[in-house]
Amino acid sequence: MSATDLHTELREWIAHRVASYLERAPEEIDPGIPLSDYGLGSVYAFVLCGDLEDHLGFPIDPTVVWDHQSVEELSAHLAGVAAEHRADPPRATP
Repeated sequence: MSATDLHTELREWIAHRVASYLERAPEEIDPGIPLSDYGLGSVYAFVLCGDLEDHLGFPIDPTVVWDHQSVEELSAHLAGVAAEHRADPPRATP
């Protein structure tokens, strides 16, 4: 999957998760609006990080949602991080 495809997939996935938390339709989540404008508080930000870890398969710092405040910013950042993880897979210890 290309970085662009991953960015698009993550943008849609994150918008669906946020919509689910807020009990809204995914179409109501504008990827450019800060998540805090939707009322997404710290508890849901923490839950989103856990869901992202499960989805992507690597640890996510809980502050990432505050550092990259919109669905667009977050998905772009995480697509880059995911690409780095794929390029440098963890090595087994002997």
